[in-house]
Amino acid sequence: MAQWLLPENVEDLLPRQAKQLEVFRRQLLDLYSKSGYDLVMPSLLEYADSLNAFGKDLDLDTFKLVDQLSGRMMGVSSDLTTQASRIDSQLIQGNNVNKLCYAGPVLRAKTAQNHSRELYQVGIEYFGNADISADLEVQSILIASLKSIGIKNVTLDINNLDIYNQLILELNLSEEDKVNISEALMIKDKDALKDIFKGYSKVKASEQLIELIDLYGDVGILDQILKLIPKSKVIESAINDLKDLYAHLFQNDIKISFDFSDIRGYQYHSGLIFSAYSPDYSTAIAQGGRYDKIKNNRAATGFSMDLRYIINQMKV
Repeated sequence: MAQWLLPENVEDLLPRQAKQLEVFRRQLLDLYSKSGYDLVMPSLLEYADSLNAFGKDLDLDTFKLVDQLSGRMMGVSSDLTTQASRIDSQLIQGNNVNKLCYAGPVLRAKTAQNHSRELYQVGIEYFGNADISADLEVQSILIASLKSIGIKNVTLDINNLDIYNQLILELNLSEEDKVNISEALMIKDKDALKDIFKGYSKVKASEQLIELIDLYGDVGILDQILKLIPKSKVIESAINDLKDLYAHLFQNDIKISFDFSDIRGYQYHSGLIFSAYSPDYSTAIAQGGRYDKIKNNRAATGFSMDLRYIINQMKV
């Protein structure tokens, strides 16, 4: 009967799947609690105009509806990271550090391949520490998270957006071209990049951006970045941070790779970003990174994963 049909890219979790999701949720929240992260439960709704601060792409992902009490447009939660940031702003006392974790459903107006529009997002956010030690802690907890729920052969793919942003800054691009360049980089389309750069005079910076497409691999690729973009303190600092991360993370029995054209993620991300992959999954199983600029330059980093996607790919 038609009235029993669910919308496209939405599905129920049947008993075995629901039980497995709950087991994973408890395991992960226990891990985060033991690591010093306090549980928060963000509201399912917030006013849509507050979402604009996090970029157009997040706004497009959000289901909208009108609040019949106030007449204002509201959004259904589509990303618990940004909501955790809002909660952090309510908890700040001086320059204190806040470590928060969460687990709950979110809705997306758009969906990635093989993903439902309804996600069950679990993750942590570390606020108030700009030092690389915070990034290391977050990524180490991510690795422990994936191991705790039985995901094997993990590859952690790391980038530092400071490298991309430094080159973009030199070109003085239009907003439209920034979007087109980021899309071309993510699909590694050199011809599209060359067409865009025809209208700009900074040939060296545009050539360096195109070269980023070929700069991916193991730790040895880091020195190639320094050769490609020499005498830049911003780039040197970014590469030193990546080397420090590698020195600590490679001991965790995972593969670590670097991809400097992988700039995926929401527009609020800055600095170090990362994605976790496994050959048993068709797309990234977790993503995260820094987003220091969305709340009065408050230092922030974290990660999240979608337990619905993980469960569905496991076929439990």
